[in-house]
This record gives sequence, structure tokens and C-alpha cells, in this order.
Amino acid sequence: MSWGYGPARRVLLPTDICMRTLYLIRHARPAVEGVLLGQSDPPLSDQGRSDAHRAFSGLQVERIYSSPLRRARETAVFLQSPAQVTVLDELAEISLGAWDGKCWEEAQRANPALANRKAEDWFGVTPPDGESWSAFTKRVLNALDHVRRGPMPAAIVAHSAVNSVIAANLLGSSVIQFQQAYCEVIEFDL
Repeated sequence: MSWGYGPARRVLLPTDICMRTLYLIRHARPAVEGVLLGQSDPPLSDQGRSDAHRAFSGLQVERIYSSPLRRARETAVFLQSPAQVTVLDELAEISLGAWDGKCWEEAQRANPALANRKAEDWFGVTPPDGESWSAFTKRVLNALDHVRRGPMPAAIVAHSAVNSVIAANLLGSSVIQFQQAYCEVIEFDL
């Protein structure tokens, strides 16, 4: 089954004889691009709204969970489902602190040594006033635990880094391997 505009993926996990479906959705295209979005909070672009409007027809869930960031919340309302959107703060994108909303060149100009270290060890180096990868991973997995206890089928509408942590946890894979297009839906049978 195809969902969204990215390549549809269906992943079966041998964790439970009773299939419970989780849809992992990346928000639609934001109005701001070419920057490290982090926890900056731009709305969707006009193209993003149009894509989200078309992307989720036929997707029915019992519960929708969304990041509190505007680009995810705006995407979540396009899911054509009777379910209400539950905002989980733990699904917010990783905070890049002083780098949120800045382009990479700005981060390099502000602190070249730190930017170079970050480029060499993305998960081990935290930007000024940012969130460490380990703290981020912990909060995202707490959200996943919450979602797994709720009614299914469910959808999570979040961000690339958030979804990479969730997918890596469910698949036992590396976050580095994860890729997801805007509005792409990945279906997991838990």
C-alpha cells in the first residue's frame, strides 16, 4: 500500500502475534528550508500543505500523536481520521540550541572549531545550549513507550531525527541508515 509521496515502506516485526500497526510520518515541507531547523518553529509551506492534503487519504487510525512543533501539528490535522491529535512534547525535534534555525555556514562562522567537531562526530557533540543525543534519544523512547501502550492503529507525526530514533529502536538498526521524505509514511506492524 502506498502512503504519502515518498516510497512506501511496510515493516513487519516479530514481537507480537497480534498485529498492532504504527504509522511513522514525517511532517510536510516547512516554509523554511536550508537551515538546521531543530526546535525552530516555522509553519508548513504552501507546497507542504498541498502535499499533506493529498498524502494521507485512506489512512485511518485510532490515535494520532504529534510533536508540539507547528510543522508537525499542521501536518497531523491532514490525517483524515476521526482520532484527535494528542501532542507529546517528547516528540519534538532535537534542540540544536544556538544553532536552531541557522544555516550550517552561520554555525561554522560562530564557532569553527565546534562546528568541525560536530561534523566529525554528529551524535557525540552538542551545539551551544543544545540537547545531547543521549538525552534526546531517551525522551523519544519514552514517547514511543507511551504510544505503544495506547490504542492501535496509531500514527506518530514528527521529524527526521525523532523518527530515526523510533525506527532504529523498532528495527534494531542504526539511526544513520534512516531516511524519510516529507509526508512519507512508514508502516510498522508491532
